[in-house]
Amino acid sequence: MNILAIGAHPDDIEVFCGGTLLKYKQQGHDIFIALTTSGNIGSNEYDSREEIAQVREQEQLEAAKLFGAEVKFLRFDDQGLQDTPETRRAVINAIRWANPDVILVNYPQDPSTDHAVTGKIVSEVMLSIPGKLIPADEPPIAKNPSLFYYASAVGIGFEPEVYVDITDVYEIKKEALTMHKSQYAWMDVYQTHGLLDILEITDKFRGLQAGFVYAEGFRAFRIHGYMPNFKLLP
Repeated sequence: MNILAIGAHPDDIEVFCGGTLLKYKQQGHDIFIALTTSGNIGSNEYDSREEIAQVREQEQLEAAKLFGAEVKFLRFDDQGLQDTPETRRAVINAIRWANPDVILVNYPQDPSTDHAVTGKIVSEVMLSIPGKLIPADEPPIAKNPSLFYYASAVGIGFEPEVYVDITDVYEIKKEALTMHKSQYAWMDVYQTHGLLDILEITDKFRGLQAGFVYAEGFRAFRIHGYMPNFKLLP
């Protein structure tokens, strides 16, 4: 299968569904990552948005090596993502590029605006993926991917309906997140916990809920023609 993980920022994938991607990799599936922004606000250590974006994109490429993933950057502005025809076209192109059987994406009710807009756009373009008259550069795909939402930031307002046991790949997931070194100091600016601490606490809590040591939680997107197939999760 082709697995597409879509995130609003570099490091979203590693934090929220990195373990699940590693499980897919173990099973021999092809992994794709698409990011709507390059996180070009997420640092106080650089002097321009362009410099931050370059650093964060390189960090994402290094992390993606652990998933064996191809990466597409859509390069909209961090902290300013809007639902526009341009954004929708870029997201449709990214989905068609990956030709996915499964899509993992931000939760549309996430308190983070960029996360919520990313999840909303992906949800609302699902019926556009096979349409040949939809404005896009990539050709239509004849698939109805199963779409799953990963958790919101630190799980706020998110109740999983299915869990993936990531215990055996947790250390690799953590290694992938360590590639995002620019975020260590940034987390200290507005969080009471460091990036790796947040990961450990969240994944242990999901594991406690599910009866595993570490877990990631998901909710399914449902609309006619796109009913979820939970058996496609690893």
